[in-house]
Amino acid sequence: MIVRRRTWLYRLAGQKSVQTVSFAKPVTTARARDLIRRTVGIPVELWGRSALDVAPIQQ
Repeated sequence: MIVRRRTWLYRLAGQKSVQTVSFAKPVTTARARDLIRRTVGIPVELWGRSALDVAPIQQ
């Protein structure tokens, strides 16, 4: 199953908190990981966030 999300959470090596990135259209994990890798670094962890998720993102 291919998961497509508009909002992704990621954590880089050495970071304790997560960062968010949003896209205009839903993208796959591979596309999100590629963009994050090219712009800020290689993500250690990557999670897709659904609009149905109840808990708000803490910043």
